[in-house]
Amino acid sequence: NNENILDGAKVMSLETPYRALDAAMVPITVKFLKDQKKDDFIKSIVIVVDENPSPVVGKFNFSQKIGNASFSTRVRVDKYTYVRVIAEKNNGEKFMISNYVKAAGGCSAPSLDDMDAVMARIGKMKMKFIQTSMKSNSINKAKFLISHPNYSGLQFNQLTRAEIPAHFVNYIKVEQDGELIWEATPDISLSENPSFTFNYLNTGGSIKVSVEDSEGKVFNKEFSSEQILSKK
Repeated sequence: NNENILDGAKVMSLETPYRALDAAMVPITVKFLKDQKKDDFIKSIVIVVDENPSPVVGKFNFSQKIGNASFSTRVRVDKYTYVRVIAEKNNGEKFMISNYVKAAGGCSAPSLDDMDAVMARIGKMKMKFIQTSMKSNSINKAKFLISHPNYSGLQFNQLTRAEIPAHFVNYIKVEQDGELIWEATPDISLSENPSFTFNYLNTGGSIKVSVEDSEGKVFNKEFSSEQILSKK
């Protein structure tokens, strides 16, 4: 693949821990230096963990409604590796930025909770409104969490020592007033209980989230504008 990928340092910055506290939940934040404009915007990012069994964490597509494409999530890291973000602009230009992260065993690390407890709350969602304004087109900020074991297929049941089959979130869509804010197609390298911090240009309506997983389960939730104002 002879694609020309440019140095991303003038477009974005990447924040990762140099040595991760928990290899199964490594925080990653990409910050874009410019807001989205009609004729100049970030169309998507791909997060890659070079040394993971499945290196592509996921592709995240953004609309102009995101306001600014800065984004945070948590990933599994299997061994000392480079973590990369490749951003594509609306004109097709691609930019890359990378950090070295010291962490190991994140893809096979067992869940902290027993399987029954995990499955009992699968699909439960929360939205935390971090920065809110009802002024038209001001950039708001929110953090979305969903309870899901995100089993990688490389983990073992701690009691039976049987392999746990892969079962993970593989599609997420977030919208407001019928307009897409962002959508994603993640893989097994996303952490257990996935979490995403994102921006959006507030148009006043409720925020709708739809999540699908690799077993075909679908979870939907709507977060009303009253919740947005009260920052629940």
